[in-house]
Amino acid sequence: MATLGPAELVPPVDGLDLLVDGNEFILVRAQDRYGERIRIGIRDSAVRLLLAVRPRVNRARFFAVLAGVLLMVLLAALVPIGIGLPPLLGFAMAVAVGLVGLIVVLMAQPTREYRFHDDLPGGLERAPLMTLAERSGEQSWYSLRDERGWMFGDVSRRMGKWRVRGFEPVEPPQIDEEQADEVGEASGFAARLFAWGVSMGSEERAPEGDLPEMSVTIVRDYLNAASLVAGLVSGPVGLALALNGPWKRMEFKLGGRQVAVGHRLDDGSAMRLDIADAFDGGVESEATVDRRHVLALAVLSLSFEADR
Repeated sequence: MATLGPAELVPPVDGLDLLVDGNEFILVRAQDRYGERIRIGIRDSAVRLLLAVRPRVNRARFFAVLAGVLLMVLLAALVPIGIGLPPLLGFAMAVAVGLVGLIVVLMAQPTREYRFHDDLPGGLERAPLMTLAERSGEQSWYSLRDERGWMFGDVSRRMGKWRVRGFEPVEPPQIDEEQADEVGEASGFAARLFAWGVSMGSEERAPEGDLPEMSVTIVRDYLNAASLVAGLVSGPVGLALALNGPWKRMEFKLGGRQVAVGHRLDDGSAMRLDIADAFDGGVESEATVDRRHVLALAVLSLSFEADR
């Protein structure tokens, strides 16, 4: 009778189950023609966990929109002058067109979205286990949603730090049949514009008041070539260089206590994330912040800081 190999003895494990139980993770970021991918696993290479995917966006359309807006501003300034109208009127028309065009450019700017999939065969075809999505028009605010699309946390950048809040899942607002039909008929930029208008017109879905919040502090290596150059350069340029050193450690704090540390690996595009055992023994008010929030914050921070 043939014996089963070690791989056959290991039953399939749901990604979120391992996500809740793990205390040490390895995050490795890579980029290819499909976009950005961050593989999240543990030291045992035989067990794969999550794959955070940020699809590559089409920036050609963004630059086309920007060029179109600049052309419209130029025409608005030159046409009135060409037909004999006062130059001041042409300037006013150019400013008006520029302000409207600025809104169009902001709406056309690609947004960041990280989709966390089960890193098993067929995982990318299934619905994401959670999604970290940039809110349209607000590049420093992200929503964290579960597999149902319900928001259970948000991430924002305040005072130079990324902070994640945790709360009970909030059901997204429902749109009526007429709005659903309009969304279905719209496509591309029109669909984004309509969705943006609906989100701005609806009430904020995130709970208000004091909520469990975790922040990440980027510890940088200032003894590098950039800091040495900054010492020779005076003024704002030198200060910017000094504060822009490569990262070497990420410290995650919840309620004033450190709950996790991300250590730089290789060239800075990978990290070892150690979650303290004390994280499991949090007070009752911190129960809604779990490892999903830690990993979401780690993925976002690594994405911005990689290769520096």
